[in-house]
Amino acid sequence: MTEPQSEPQTRPLAKNDSHWLRSAVDFGALVAFGVVFFATHDLLKATWAVVAGSAVAIAVGLIVEKRLPPLPLIVGVFGLVFGGLTLVTGNTDYLKMEGSFLYVGLGLGLLLGVKLRMNPLKELLGSALHMHDPAWRTLTIRYALFFLVLGVANEVVRRFTDDSVWASLKIAKVLISVLFSLAQVPFLMKHAYEPGASDSQP
Repeated sequence: MTEPQSEPQTRPLAKNDSHWLRSAVDFGALVAFGVVFFATHDLLKATWAVVAGSAVAIAVGLIVEKRLPPLPLIVGVFGLVFGGLTLVTGNTDYLKMEGSFLYVGLGLGLLLGVKLRMNPLKELLGSALHMHDPAWRTLTIRYALFFLVLGVANEVVRRFTDDSVWASLKIAKVLISVLFSLAQVPFLMKHAYEPGASDSQP
């Protein structure tokens, strides 16, 4: 007599799977924004993609990862708040100001953390990367300055160009961020160490 087969159990998403799912959600929202805007040239319609994408990204963090990493949470909240203000008021300046407040706030927050001898970038990224504190401070300052440049660039483009140029910059910031992160790889390879190694500064 054969034993009844057990019901197939659902396998929770592995860490790498959830990472790729979150990336797909985040980039999918940005792609949707670009498609809607350049198809309609209507920033209000494209704002729906920002708001929906931000809400879905937060939901993915809660449902799939069972937590809300700090950086995606901050970005998602900014998208919801400034996108929501845009939709409620019909004033697209709110959406365009989002990047200015977000990146300048991140930059100043990181610099303040360094000043207070904290490690804000490590907490912000939720990274498993292991480095000594001086290396983290250097990397934090680099990212702080990078965020400040993005925020200033967003504000300049917002004030002195049209919606098409601003939308192009919004999409290009993803590529710019990836290139900046890749430029930090040699520094990370030089200063990263295995978890089993001594945490004392050599």
